[in-house]
Amino acid sequence: MVKNIVIALVRGREPATTMKGSTFMSTTRILWTLLLTGTLALGATGTQAQSIAQPGQSQEPQDASDGHGRQGRPWAIVGSWFSTTPTGLRQLITFHADGTVLRSVPGEVSTDPARPPHTAAHGVWRYLGERRFGVTIWDIFYDINTGQLLRYNRLRLEVTLADDRDSASARAIVETIDLHGVVVGSRTGSASLVRILFEPLE
Repeated sequence: MVKNIVIALVRGREPATTMKGSTFMSTTRILWTLLLTGTLALGATGTQAQSIAQPGQSQEPQDASDGHGRQGRPWAIVGSWFSTTPTGLRQLITFHADGTVLRSVPGEVSTDPARPPHTAAHGVWRYLGERRFGVTIWDIFYDINTGQLLRYNRLRLEVTLADDRDSASARAIVETIDLHGVVVGSRTGSASLVRILFEPLE
């Protein structure tokens, strides 16, 4: 783009050899200013792209010597995990590199009116420092016959990775929220997590 602007400016004027000294100097300054501005703009765009490409990361400076995870401090949680609560509830949770979360549990599909079905839970995670990660997840409960929205559940977690980075513990608050956005129920809980590891065929 900058190159095209330079060519257009040069073609719109007499050849440099026939210009008077002051005109030639002015044109030269304009061309150098355009080139410098274009270079700075490209550099700023690259820096912005690097910043955008790191969601889920805290704003604190990164230190390569910090041993918080093989994938770097903000990325150690990325992957899929089995989760179990003290009540025996089993869950599957996936933390994506873009800072989003997907959680599935048994009972998402139900024909029992006392336990209406609900969607898989969707949310976001953020790195809190010191191997801790904050998570907020929402799911929707609905009538299986009509599809009518009944209520929301919001699950908030603080997940702490163990030293091996392949297991973790979590503290939780689960809130039931009505259609007007009012919290009508709340309970606390906990869970243990174990990372799902890659297993080759042979």
